[in-house]
Amino acid sequence: MQEAKAAATPQHKPRIEVVRVGSEHAEALSVFFEAIWSRKTSAETIRADRATAASANPVEPGADIPAFVYLSDGKVLGYISTIPTRLWNGATQIPAHWFIGFMVLQEFRGGPVGHAVLKEAIRQLGLIAVMTVALPSRRLFKALGFNDYGAIGNYLTLIRPARVLNALDPEALGMSSVPGWAVRALRLAQRSGLATVGGLVGSAALGVWRAAAGDQRKVKPREETPASSELDTLWNRVRSALGGAPVRDGAYLLWRYGAAESGKYVFICARDGKELAGVAVVRRPREEGDPRLSGIKVATLSDMLFLPENRDVALALLAAAERTAHSMGADALLCTASHPAITTLLSRRAYVKLPGNVHFLVRDVKDVHALPKALTDWFLTRGDANSDEVF
Repeated sequence: MQEAKAAATPQHKPRIEVVRVGSEHAEALSVFFEAIWSRKTSAETIRADRATAASANPVEPGADIPAFVYLSDGKVLGYISTIPTRLWNGATQIPAHWFIGFMVLQEFRGGPVGHAVLKEAIRQLGLIAVMTVALPSRRLFKALGFNDYGAIGNYLTLIRPARVLNALDPEALGMSSVPGWAVRALRLAQRSGLATVGGLVGSAALGVWRAAAGDQRKVKPREETPASSELDTLWNRVRSALGGAPVRDGAYLLWRYGAAESGKYVFICARDGKELAGVAVVRRPREEGDPRLSGIKVATLSDMLFLPENRDVALALLAAAERTAHSMGADALLCTASHPAITTLLSRRAYVKLPGNVHFLVRDVKDVHALPKALTDWFLTRGDANSDEVF
């Protein structure tokens, strides 16, 4: 019997494209975002959001916000977006971009997709910065020529110690270094009500500690949104004292925090007479609290700007940010900052330093822009690159 020969079927080779996002990619992006976030987003919404972002572009009004995709037969497998910005190097302002929203479909992670989409974005853009937590993404950025400045410090102060003590779950938080006897003692205190008593005592102690800082009484900040021209003037006064920073002028700060989702951010202004001497921005905590922290509500000190030598202004802004966080119903306030002008004052407001997890990386080919070499020379905060969105 003659053996039948199976017909050879040529294996399909998908058409691969790595391109800058245009309106024609909205449909494929809607499918990709639904796979990533498990919620439906229409192509029309994506087109409208991109048009709105372009019109509000703080660096080049009307210009499209660059984003890039890896396409396989028209299907999006990987994506990265950007935030237009300008970086200050101590002498001049340089157009740049933040990388944000780096995503690859689960089944394609660890392969060529992420590398290819990043490589194309780098090819089309100039100076690029990024803040990231995940080790795999840091390794990939470094392999593509980014300089890792290290992790920016996290600092936390308690606003409502009793609520924190009653909700704290060291085991759920993976705090394996906490002795077993301490965990048992905390459980007993929570069941018996002693945690509430301890929290009240802690609140009183914090009040005494913070009052001892003293300097903030010289300035009386208040919640208000400053004018763009005031922020421009403040930035122009502050920038000469900084080695490196994202440009924090009126166009940027009001775009970043003032035009965001209604009520998400609150501006705090410190004035010397009528002149704006400093500004801070506080982000509201999640209504449901943070599930990683047993429902503890953490507000974020997203941004600050002041002359580094004006320590009284900085202390006044910190005190006002704590009051604002309290009015928001927060149990704690998180500050992530790199510059000593901020970090050296935090202990006076009873902030505790936590392990840093947000790394700052920059790609500046051949160091042509003469950027600062040390992380502490940079004035960075949690709000940069939308890094405050995790709380």
